[in-house]
Amino acid sequence: MRASGPEMLYLISPGGTRYQLASWPNDRTAPFLLAWSPDGKRALFQVFSGQGRVEQLTLASGQMSTFVMQGSATPIGYTTPDGLNIVASRPSPPGWSLARYSLSGRRTRALGSSADGQVLYAPSGTVFVTGASDGLKLVRNDGTLVRPLPIPGTSANLCNPARWWDSSTVLASCPPPNSSSSRLWLVPLNGGRPTALTPPRGVKTHDLGDFDAWSLPSGLYLQSSGACGTLQIFKQARNGSITLVTVPHTEGDNHVLTALGARLLIEAPTSCTGSVSLLWFDPGTRAEQWLVRTPSTAHGVVVAVPFYSRENANL
Repeated sequence: MRASGPEMLYLISPGGTRYQLASWPNDRTAPFLLAWSPDGKRALFQVFSGQGRVEQLTLASGQMSTFVMQGSATPIGYTTPDGLNIVASRPSPPGWSLARYSLSGRRTRALGSSADGQVLYAPSGTVFVTGASDGLKLVRNDGTLVRPLPIPGTSANLCNPARWWDSSTVLASCPPPNSSSSRLWLVPLNGGRPTALTPPRGVKTHDLGDFDAWSLPSGLYLQSSGACGTLQIFKQARNGSITLVTVPHTEGDNHVLTALGARLLIEAPTSCTGSVSLLWFDPGTRAEQWLVRTPSTAHGVVVAVPFYSRENANL
């Protein structure tokens, strides 16, 4: 977060307890937070000023180590289950090449190609899912293809693995051919036929594409694109119809980060000056719990990365 210059890094518990971990003089000197290690002990950052460095913070000691990724690769996150490597990508038209790197930035293993440059590791760390020309594909941690996971009626090279829906199913976001309005699919890892979670949307729905979803006790909620690059939340009924979910005291550009129980963790601007706050919101009861409520004079939250299992509604 930042307020008129200094930028601080906080660790915030689900209940709202806040611990300051680090600080920088301004946003030009602060690195960009990318990911947690799976053991919750380290955090990964990318530095965009200077030589394109990468940094790792050890939370217990506060020690920051700095290194450069071999071949100028772009870090994506840690490997599972222990975060002993970093997975990163490099442009390789028409897609991306993937590889594992050591915690000092040395390339250790090629992992093949990806259509989208995104990687979703299984909790075990033995396999991961990434984009393919006709949907997704399941790949071993040594780069060997396990099986293709084709998704019918989708644009070539544009499917993204959003996250784990459960231990054997991946939630994917894919636009149909000749469209930029993505739909959501549930893709079984065993190669079974994917199931559409959301139907095609028309312009009249004001939903310009769905790219994440959470099944909560109060219903199915979608993260969707809105006008002018904004983010919206919709509740989808069993028949596929949708209702816009408004979040009180926000400006409507609501970015859902994760879910816990009946609540969504939301990052959103809370004033017309662009001040960004962080809150828990229960869409069923409309109860709010503010973790960071930013005054209109401050910029507020720059980026928030939840530590969670990546399965449905499970922090």
